Amino acid sequence: MKKFRKKQPKQKAHVLKNTFFMLKCALKSAPISLFVIYFSYIAENIYYAVVVNVMFLETALSIIEGKGTFKEFAIKMCIIVAGKLLVDLLGYINVYTVRIKFEIKCESYINSLIFKKAQEVELGCYENPDFFDKYNRATWVIEKSGFKRIIEGSAWTMGSVISLVLLVVYLISIDPWLLVFLVCPVIVIGFRTLKNNLELQKEKDMTPYERQKEYIRRTILLKDFAKEIKTTNIFVVLEKRFRKAIEKNIQVIKKYGWKIALLECVSDYFAEIIPVTGGFVYGCYRLMVTEDIAISDFSVLVSAITTCRNKLNQLAYYFAMQQKHCLWVQNLREFLEYEPKIQGGGVIPEDFSSLEFKNVYFRYSEDSPYIIKDVSFKIEKGQTVAVVGHNGAGKTTLSKLLLRFYDVTDGEILYNGINIKEYDLLKYREKFSSVFQDYRVFAMTVSENVLTEEVTQQNREIAVNALKTAGAYEKIGKLPNKENSLLTKEFDADGVLLSGGETQKVTIARLFARNFDVAILDEPSSALDPVAESKMYDALIEGTRGKTVIYISHRLSSATRSDRILVFNKGELSEQGTHTELMNTGGEYSKMFELQASGYKGGECE
Repeated sequence: MKKFRKKQPKQKAHVLKNTFFMLKCALKSAPISLFVIYFSYIAENIYYAVVVNVMFLETALSIIEGKGTFKEFAIKMCIIVAGKLLVDLLGYINVYTVRIKFEIKCESYINSLIFKKAQEVELGCYENPDFFDKYNRATWVIEKSGFKRIIEGSAWTMGSVISLVLLVVYLISIDPWLLVFLVCPVIVIGFRTLKNNLELQKEKDMTPYERQKEYIRRTILLKDFAKEIKTTNIFVVLEKRFRKAIEKNIQVIKKYGWKIALLECVSDYFAEIIPVTGGFVYGCYRLMVTEDIAISDFSVLVSAITTCRNKLNQLAYYFAMQQKHCLWVQNLREFLEYEPKIQGGGVIPEDFSSLEFKNVYFRYSEDSPYIIKDVSFKIEKGQTVAVVGHNGAGKTTLSKLLLRFYDVTDGEILYNGINIKEYDLLKYREKFSSVFQDYRVFAMTVSENVLTEEVTQQNREIAVNALKTAGAYEKIGKLPNKENSLLTKEFDADGVLLSGGETQKVTIARLFARNFDVAILDEPSSALDPVAESKMYDALIEGTRGKTVIYISHRLSSATRSDRILVFNKGELSEQGTHTELMNTGGEYSKMFELQASGYKGGECE
């Protein structure tokens, strides 16, 4: 495996495409709110840029100079006051009602897209650092309020463009040469774009180290790691990794910092000094030398130029911010547009009759060794099969291939004689019920954990019966809320913390709550003592009567109860047969069984 990832090309964010993507999402999730936000920002921009800075100033100066009638003045002031009330009302409605609902609806919609895609991607994506970096950046649309910023930025930009056009038309009506002083702020957009590209690249380079820091922060606070952290020196290692990630980020900041600062300085010069000074000097020239402009017109002219300058600067700023936020959207879009490598076919699987491995090879990548090597066997309906072997023999990988978390590198797996790649993926997996060795319970009720779906009056009893069959209800039934008790203390201080063995029983209960054809149990008794293990296997035999069951374990308790045993050694199927047949051959299985049996006799538990 390569130690270093290849240097990735610079990522480009297409502002218009990504903005339109966000607008499309907003139209689907909150169309009325989107309209109110746009109308509010456009009205606010026009009011303050045109009405206040030009119309109001022009009206006030005309009164001072004795131009116009009081009636004209009163009408203009009524328009200004009415405009102020309208803008403020829209602003309050936007801030205190519309925008809050808009954020909630849009974030919910985007999260639903992310969650749906996360369900579709293959298991291998979760073992790919590049995938995690992209996923992490994609969630910034939600975590950093990128959605809101893009929509508000686009609305403000549209309002600024409309008000700028009105101001430019006004300036042209006074003197077309005034447009010369507005060229500099336009140049600023170019500088700000260069600056923003550097900031985007800086954030991308910092992402792996930020993810390392976040992992360490999360790990230190998690209960699962607390005992190891408190009783070993691993905290020192974590702290050292955390500091190293910070040092790497500092190096990235040094690399880009001076360039960003220089571009910011140059853009500020072109944005602030030249247009204001130039416009003011030109106005003074017309006022004092050519004497072809009145003081009131001079004042309005300077105000209009200053406002145009501000609007162009704002446009440059918002364009730069849009580009930055659109990179988050770019990552989100690339994540949502990712096509999973494991795709289902169109065939709907029928009731199970057989499962066959034919010359199956598997490795995780082209430069990694084979985990499964030329494995062939067949399982018939109703059989109980034990897959045994030492740790690292390839047993768990077998279950991942069966469930199509990964596809075989070579060979094929047949379900009822048909390659499993031809089946509809979800329908195919529904034929199986699994208990994994790295079992997990969710911060939900016991019933929800067992049913793995919403609890209703119709399925509530199924959860209770499944818990009883798995031997878990003896403990659950004594809880104050019984099967409605909330597991873990993640969200409730009164949440229940089960022991490892009781937790495993709850996960085994999931098996009995489903209608399945084939059960796959990967180390189902790893957290149980020998007595509880024996009871569990009795319950499994009773609860899976007539079903096909595949036990995967390095402990051989399941093997003596199985119709057939598959012995794996270094990825190869080294032996297969019944318990009696394999014991008589005196091979690897016989040695493993005798070694474990001697451990039990000696009072130890393997």
